[in-house]
Amino acid sequence: MKHLIWLMTGFMLSATPLIAAPVNNDVDLPDAMQHMVKAPTIDYANLRDPFASYLARVTAHNQVISDQAPSQQSSRKREKLESFDLDSLRLVAIFSMGGERVAMIEDSSAKGYIIRRGNYLGKNNGQIEKITDSTVFLVEEVRNAARDLIDRQVSLTLNEVNE
Repeated sequence: MKHLIWLMTGFMLSATPLIAAPVNNDVDLPDAMQHMVKAPTIDYANLRDPFASYLARVTAHNQVISDQAPSQQSSRKREKLESFDLDSLRLVAIFSMGGERVAMIEDSSAKGYIIRRGNYLGKNNGQIEKITDSTVFLVEEVRNAARDLIDRQVSLTLNEVNE
């Protein structure tokens, strides 16, 4: 039994080198073996977390793209009413001034603005197309599911004072 233990110990020691042999990088390897030597480079910054929601990642990515994508009207100077959401604006009055229809819009702080056909309002580059007796029609630029800019028609209607 003692001989067997000494034999096994000697075999294990001879199979495992105690000192690692120096690596010689100057050795020329055949072309067929070059791919076996080099490890692939991994981009750790862009690896997807397998435990994170894929939908949250896609939504965040699309938001970055929409923030970076220039709109069709990016070269023009922005108007005051373009800093408001359309939901926070209220159509107060529509009247004629100088032969054309104009409307009065009120923001959330009750400050009034006069708007005409061609003015812009809302955060989506909404341009006023038409003003009728009770409605202001505008066209906004929005992104569809494929992240393409499309035009969407929106209208603001005049609310009755006694509502």
